[in-house]
Amino acid sequence: MIEPQQAEAFQKRMNEQGWSLFFQDGGQSQFIGWAYMMKWEKTLEDERRAEVTLHYSDNHGELEAYLEMNPPAKPLMDALVAEL
Repeated sequence: MIEPQQAEAFQKRMNEQGWSLFFQDGGQSQFIGWAYMMKWEKTLEDERRAEVTLHYSDNHGELEAYLEMNPPAKPLMDALVAEL
């Protein structure tokens, strides 16, 4: 889990650490808010592909953010989020 207030800093750190943003979408959510989703990928030294998705929503002032990732990305995201 990531705190909604960390979402902007998270996006910046992903860029700084060389992750490639390959998908971004957003818009109105449930008629009372908005949401977006961003997906990054990175090829690791052992040639495995790490993938991470940030989900963010603001529904009538109720903020929520969370990360979805594949197993190769997990240790990298644990370290990155701990630094935020």
